[in-house]
Amino acid sequence: MRSASIALFVLAVLPTAALRAESRLLRGTVGKYPVVMQLDESDGDVSGTYFYEKYKQDIPLRGAPDKQGYKLSSAAYDSDQAKSDRFLLTRTGDGFKGTFTSGKGASLPVELHAVAAGSVPAPRPDLKFARPLADYEKLRLADLHFVPGKQETVGGKYQIQWFSEPLSKVSMFHVTGGYPDAAMAAINRTIDAGFYTGLQSYFGCANGEGGSGVESLEVSSHYLDERFVSYAVSSSWSCYGAAHPDFSVDGTTIDAATGKELALEDLYWLGTGKKPAEHSDAWSQYREKVYAPAVVKLLQRLYPDAMKGDDGDGCDYTDPGVWDFGPWYLTDKGLYVGAYFARVARNCDNPDWSVIPYSVLKKNNPALFGH
Repeated sequence: MRSASIALFVLAVLPTAALRAESRLLRGTVGKYPVVMQLDESDGDVSGTYFYEKYKQDIPLRGAPDKQGYKLSSAAYDSDQAKSDRFLLTRTGDGFKGTFTSGKGASLPVELHAVAAGSVPAPRPDLKFARPLADYEKLRLADLHFVPGKQETVGGKYQIQWFSEPLSKVSMFHVTGGYPDAAMAAINRTIDAGFYTGLQSYFGCANGEGGSGVESLEVSSHYLDERFVSYAVSSSWSCYGAAHPDFSVDGTTIDAATGKELALEDLYWLGTGKKPAEHSDAWSQYREKVYAPAVVKLLQRLYPDAMKGDDGDGCDYTDPGVWDFGPWYLTDKGLYVGAYFARVARNCDNPDWSVIPYSVLKKNNPALFGH
């Protein structure tokens, strides 16, 4: 599951005259409640986030260095500062002590200690993430638990079990039948790596008022057959500090024999010679110069009415530039390929008709789709 995520960096305490920035990760308590805090200080300004370990949700912080520590506020930029939650922290030993005062006036003692870089164990050592987790993220994702939901049979043969994370109420599935046990274990590890990344995005997107800015995060399509497990995740969010709300659809397709996540070029390759490494310059050139123009021609043949061009609403599907890096995933009808437009035309994103049928996939890749 790939969704909007916030990069979290932690900066250390520096004298106000310093012009460089460092990082500091802190862990401790507000009253009796365990918390994790990260702070960024640069040129006399302080920003950061913290979360209560019980709830895991980021709460933004801003403030300024004090002579002996920090004065911080959890107020959003357009909120009433006088009614915000506040921290007054004094440097002591390897961390800070001080007080937390809520917007309603209640006061609690605070004690925070530095977390040594690299000392936090991975929440799931068996999972391989697209990028290494920061210590702050590891602490957030530790001790997650999941509630089982409904069971479902897909394609008449493949069983899945839905489950949800109760704090976010975000749901995902595991494959529980229809494939060999070793293959299912590998498939589920790939699913879980994406799910954990999605949960990090959920908790890392703050609304500035103590909750998540993620409005929706759900599996919007899922397809299983003897060769593939493929699904899409739709999300929408408005994170604190972002210029505007946004939304996306992200697809994941997994080799059902190995559990490995596949690239689009593994399924639908229109180039010649060796396939370029994903996200390389050669890959970007292939997507822009070869793949996208060919997709436009194919969709014009398959869906001539929908592909007539800009009808006045800004949806020019004849522009190859909207197809080169869009989302993709498999459905029972074929390979769905999405479009991505500039913000002023985002209503044109990902039309429901842009599917490349299995008959076309079979001609392109008979070894994979010729069964």
